[in-house]
Amino acid sequence: MGEDKKERIFPNISRRQFLGTSAAITASAIVGDQLFPRELRAVTIPNAWDQETEVLVIGTGYTGLVAAIEAHDAGSKVVILEKNPFLGGNSITASGGFNAVDPERQKKQGIEDSIDLHYRQTLAGGDYRGEPEKVRYLAEHALEGIKWLESIGVEFEPTVYTIVGSLYPRSHDPVKHGRGAAIIRALKNQVDKRNIPILLQHKLTGIVREKPLEGIVAGVEADNKGKKLYFKAKKAVFLGTGGFSANVQMRSKYDPRLTAEVPTTNVPTAIGDATLIAEDMGGDVIGMDYIQLLIACNYFTKKYGSLANLGIDSAVFVNTKGVRFVAEDARRDVMSDALFEQPMKLLIWVADDRCAKRYDAATIEKLVKEKLVFQTNSLADMGIILNEKFKIPPDTFLETMRKYNEAAAKGADKEFGKNATNLKAVEIPPFFASPTQAGVHHTMGGMRTQGDTGRVLDRHGNVIPRLYAAGEGIGGVHGTNRLGGNATAACIVFGRVAGRNAAAERPWA
Repeated sequence: MGEDKKERIFPNISRRQFLGTSAAITASAIVGDQLFPRELRAVTIPNAWDQETEVLVIGTGYTGLVAAIEAHDAGSKVVILEKNPFLGGNSITASGGFNAVDPERQKKQGIEDSIDLHYRQTLAGGDYRGEPEKVRYLAEHALEGIKWLESIGVEFEPTVYTIVGSLYPRSHDPVKHGRGAAIIRALKNQVDKRNIPILLQHKLTGIVREKPLEGIVAGVEADNKGKKLYFKAKKAVFLGTGGFSANVQMRSKYDPRLTAEVPTTNVPTAIGDATLIAEDMGGDVIGMDYIQLLIACNYFTKKYGSLANLGIDSAVFVNTKGVRFVAEDARRDVMSDALFEQPMKLLIWVADDRCAKRYDAATIEKLVKEKLVFQTNSLADMGIILNEKFKIPPDTFLETMRKYNEAAAKGADKEFGKNATNLKAVEIPPFFASPTQAGVHHTMGGMRTQGDTGRVLDRHGNVIPRLYAAGEGIGGVHGTNRLGGNATAACIVFGRVAGRNAAAERPWA
């Protein structure tokens, strides 16, 4: 592969540059007749195929790349299609936080954990709307997923912590603030080593099946720069195409609050087009109105990740009145619902140096310079800045911080019930304040699949032969609310098993 082609596939761009460029690329992709399910239909088998393989993977985020690697290693020829001129999807901008029960790391930190606790917290955190079989499989195989990533070159920090909304300290971060791009880079290296073709700018436009609700899935129809192409999959088609957080019409159909005025943490290409196409040919969906917001968008830019803090332990959320209004380690839906009730729908994420050190120092320096984040050497000075910017009463702010630090010293947050494990004082300078609002972050609903197999089901509950899916494009894993750090785990865990199962299919012709 030539150097120029490598650069196009994995450009060296920042998260904010990526979000900006992909917005322009995707503007035309979210309009037209693919916004909502059309009549029941499938693309009929063409007279001639343009290309064939055994397992055809759609999407190059975590899930797609993982499934492609596993299908290849199980003995199948694999081709990957990606609609964008670059790879990585939403995964490349993700935090990369990965929840797993990890005795080796956790015991060194004095953390008691178990697979059963992870299972129970995930089920309860989603109001018991997740499928127990899927949730159990996730909890039992999460550490295996971590170790598999480590075996292909992903390095994780030696300590774990509680990522926002994860409820418990079992979140793993890639080292050196590598985040999701570090995982994508390692997966891409493995794809290259196996010579698995990645065809960029190939947008899925239809699934080829004998008939809607009948027969096998034989391949896909795709568009490459206006040219219609047909790809034959002799074993299976795998959909690893993500959710629909960036599709305003689709998300507001299921939750009318989520208008265009509400930002998203996702890349603009996260529009759920594969889910809609699967519905058209008979695929079933589940939990589509379970849409999660994340307190992670900068108030000034409306962009995801322009914040100085990563973690909620040595951190406090205050509103524009200068007071706390929610436990910082609450469920993500609890936090976002509480935030929607605050003035300006704005919170100030105040944290000390321990939280900021989890983030990239150069990024923080840039954000402070651009006045998107504020940095001071004392909480008193922070109170002055917050008063200048948002009319927050300095005395009220300082009293809020005093009461919080006092609660941390006593190990009990009687006001909001923050867990003692996460209740740490905000006391080590420098201090950072990130003006933050909620953005549409994760769609827990999607295609309905069979247990932990990855096989897509139709609206009658039957397996659609040779169609597989995993990742954010499927429902039934997280229930009404996803725990922070469980998405990366689910993408890796279910992408692996579905890739292996797809490769195990017998060639149909």
